[in-house]
Amino acid sequence: MEAPCLDCGEPLVVEMRDEAILAVEPDTMVGYTRSPVGGDAASRPFR
Repeated sequence: MEAPCLDCGEPLVVEMRDEAILAVEPDTMVGYTRSPVGGDAASRPFR
């Protein structure tokens, strides 16, 4: 996926295959979701 940063407009790139993240540019990229993501709620890093 290639998309602009919604804050500064710089390009962001995320490469995935079979639900695995293969590459991220820039490597300092962070994100969030409003929906629960992955597995049991007790084992998620952020709740």
